[in-house]
Amino acid sequence: MKKKSILIVDDEEIIRDFLFEVLSEDYKISMATDGDEAIEQMQAQSFDLIITDLKMPRVSGEEVVKYARDNDPDSKVIVISGYSSLYTVSQSVNSGACAFLSKPFSIKELLQAVSRAMGA
Repeated sequence: MKKKSILIVDDEEIIRDFLFEVLSEDYKISMATDGDEAIEQMQAQSFDLIITDLKMPRVSGEEVVKYARDNDPDSKVIVISGYSSLYTVSQSVNSGACAFLSKPFSIKELLQAVSRAMGA
């Protein structure tokens, strides 16, 4: 069976590595260091799930969510951020994210959000 694909977008290498470590056994993982790189990758291929940080240099996670919603409506988006307020959570969900995780989050929280997003 073909593995589902996930694009991990975060400017912090430690977060990208952590997400890769947790998810790479079950999913095909691609990584981007910012929103600009993420959008380039989304133009080249389709992903089942995008996990994006909100605050990044150059292009924000919000732009990534909007791009995914407008150009690949089948892909799901989970937003992760160390800056979570009711406003940022509702903005993300209104933009089209299916889940919001506040950093630091547990492996269990991550796996539950991914599993829900993938419809498992």
